[in-house]
Amino acid sequence: MAFIPILRQISSTRPIGPSKTFTELQVIRALLILGERKVLGRTLLSRLLKTGSGAIRTMISDLEEHKIIIVERSGCSLTTKGLNIYKAIIDKIPKVSQVDAGRLSVANFDAAALVKDVSKLIHRGIEQRDAAIRVGAKGATTLIYENGRFALPMGSIDCAKDYPSDIWIMLEKTFKPSDGDVIIVSSSDIEESAIYGALAGALTLVEDT
Repeated sequence: MAFIPILRQISSTRPIGPSKTFTELQVIRALLILGERKVLGRTLLSRLLKTGSGAIRTMISDLEEHKIIIVERSGCSLTTKGLNIYKAIIDKIPKVSQVDAGRLSVANFDAAALVKDVSKLIHRGIEQRDAAIRVGAKGATTLIYENGRFALPMGSIDCAKDYPSDIWIMLEKTFKPSDGDVIIVSSSDIEESAIYGALAGALTLVEDT
């Protein structure tokens, strides 16, 4: 299932009516949270997304209208369609997590996203960095995992050898990458922007797959 067009449609502004106050990235994160937690109330979802009550109310309404979630007294949960979208997301981006990026960090908060089997789509890593910066990150590093080692596009073919650090062990343990996978490490002075930066970088690699 191509999930990007569906989520882009939900987060886009209607021709008539107020502008949306939530983004495509927030929709993806909301679905990831709902997929993990099964049932969630609006207040807690708003708190986890760190967005206002008005934005979360509109998002929930739109997700319900598209039959992606169902809203009951117990809270919001994914429908069969929503679960299929969630599975499509985690099939390509199985893990997004806050991390301590060590020597890769350029700000106070870091996050990373694992993207499956997309190493052949990487050019110089600039596209992922620019996407992260556009959503508020201070910077992002693209790491390719090949032959059991992390490599940099147009750079080191063995980061652990060339740049000794515990970060490589941590990334392997946390994300368990396979050959051909990519990890986007994003940094920001705002916690949420680091997470959305990693997600934005990841999306540059899944939009056409």
